[in-house]
Amino acid sequence: MHSPCKILIDRSGAEVYIGSNSRIHGSCIHAYKKIVIGKNCLIAANCQIIDGNGHSLSFPDTANRVNTIGNSHAIIIEDNVWLGTNVVVLPGVTIGHGSVISANSVVHKDVPPMVVAGGNPLQIIKSFE
Repeated sequence: MHSPCKILIDRSGAEVYIGSNSRIHGSCIHAYKKIVIGKNCLIAANCQIIDGNGHSLSFPDTANRVNTIGNSHAIIIEDNVWLGTNVVVLPGVTIGHGSVISANSVVHKDVPPMVVAGGNPLQIIKSFE
């Protein structure tokens, strides 16, 4: 771990909820809209949990991209989830209770409860339900 935790509420009305007994190590939580982290979660070092895009794609007027505000979609991380080191959680996903996301994975789609998932693109490795 090389950084402190950073929690940023980027827009008016944005919300971050962190459940009891959750541990977050040297990661970034960046909320444009809403990020929910359940109870008893383990979030390893250098994870990035970001619920929005900083800017719009702005095609074809890409020179104006710097002046735009991107969309946002809530992230829900349910109870007892474990994110390994360097996991990136992208906007609009739900990670089901009890699931484990392996190190260096990119969570770009919903993850069902009680699975081990990992990779880029993300795949279910094993189910425990």
